[in-house]
Amino acid sequence: MTTSVAKGQRGSMSKWMSGLACGAALAWLPGYSMLIGVMLIPLIAVCLLDTSRGEVMARMMMPYAFAALVHPFHMLWDADGSMEAAVTLLMNPMTSVVGWCAAGGGWFVFELAIVGVKLTRQFQVRQRKAAIAKELTALAEEWDEQTAESPEAVA
Repeated sequence: MTTSVAKGQRGSMSKWMSGLACGAALAWLPGYSMLIGVMLIPLIAVCLLDTSRGEVMARMMMPYAFAALVHPFHMLWDADGSMEAAVTLLMNPMTSVVGWCAAGGGWFVFELAIVGVKLTRQFQVRQRKAAIAKELTALAEEWDEQTAESPEAVA
């Protein structure tokens, strides 16, 4: 079996197992699944709408979104994870607002990191350009001195 075929089969097997796990979570833990689904709407939207870096962006946003899920999960745990408790939690607008703002914070940190990397690279390029210009000036002066000392080499 070739490597590409093996990777393709692993990928489809992974998707199949993920789907099975999601179905099991929906069946056994519907309250938690609904809470996770609503709180991760921004991540799903990023994955679907941003084709260039959606998956990377969602990975960056995920820890922030899960950090915002800690308190609602604790409240849902205290209510035995019932569907009614999940609906009650989601009816409180602050639950969704805090979770979505946390995901937005992850997006902001990612974008800020990209800007920081670009500025750092520009600074490094400018420093390198100045060093090369200084070296070129020194070489040009050295060559000018050599040609001034030996006029017969010019002729």
